Amino acid sequence: MAWKSRTRSLQVFDTELSADTVEWCPISQWHNILACGTYQLQKGPDAGAEDAATRIGRLYLFKFRQQGPMCPPLSELQRIDTPAILDLKWCHVPVSERPLLGMATASGELQLHRLIDSQEGRCALKTVSSLGLGPDKLALSLDWSTGRGNSSDVRVVTSDSAGCVNVLSLGENSLTAVSQWKAHDFEAWISAFSYWDTQLVYSGGDDCKLKGWDLRMGPSSPTFTSKRHSMGVCSVHSSPHRERILATGSYDEQVLLWDERNMRQPLSESALGGGVWRLKWHPTHEHLLLAACMHNDFHILHCQQALGTCPALPHLLTNQAVDLGQGPRTSGSKIAP
Repeated sequence: MAWKSRTRSLQVFDTELSADTVEWCPISQWHNILACGTYQLQKGPDAGAEDAATRIGRLYLFKFRQQGPMCPPLSELQRIDTPAILDLKWCHVPVSERPLLGMATASGELQLHRLIDSQEGRCALKTVSSLGLGPDKLALSLDWSTGRGNSSDVRVVTSDSAGCVNVLSLGENSLTAVSQWKAHDFEAWISAFSYWDTQLVYSGGDDCKLKGWDLRMGPSSPTFTSKRHSMGVCSVHSSPHRERILATGSYDEQVLLWDERNMRQPLSESALGGGVWRLKWHPTHEHLLLAACMHNDFHILHCQQALGTCPALPHLLTNQAVDLGQGPRTSGSKIAP
């Protein structure tokens, strides 16, 4: 059952480059701060040569403030030209008493940016650390181990275009590599922690496989391999509200909900009519799941029935047109690494 959308546009902002990742700050004092990353493939003089193309990006920082019906609520605080950005994630807890933003870039770096108070009296991002994942790689995704507010042993997992997954430890102001392994035959589009047991990591790749890994056992073999998706797996998000619940999305246009205790058969499957680039559970409403699709806008799924005792399809609450740009896509159904 589809519910008719009652959403309306409050403001339109031209990011100039294709916007492919947006993240509200999860820390209460800064809930009104929004980061937006962009990706653009610029062709060289020889339009047919892939190596002649460069990948450029820009990081935007916004503040949301509802001042009245005539005032745009979103104001730009900062813009930083960067290599193309594939993913952004805020750490869920303050680090050194400030929000910390992780960024995965097409230059193969994982960058950390701290939110500070600028001289103009407003917020700004300051780069505090960066770590390269290796030559000729694109950093494709990242996730923090802090999804349930746990501030001890803060770690980051990231994936790259060589099919590798990397686990990094956060020190005072820097990242240290803990482990790296070959997880997928092609691009590893996504990596994520289980927020209920942060020794468990998930990854999805262009080989159409979803895999689980137990860091205590080492990366020699996955704890499971699922081929339930028929195309590349590009989104995984562990529920911060319900233990063992996992959402995955793919180029096959499907959102699958899983119980980690049975990775052979999903709890539900929903066709959204466009490759599912990112999934996000609502921070407070445990049954709401947001999906950003490549060619079919965004959707909000109500998953209460699907997560009950009887598996069922989630209800589609909202389908609101929004310009996410083409992100890193170039042609067909695949993203150009």
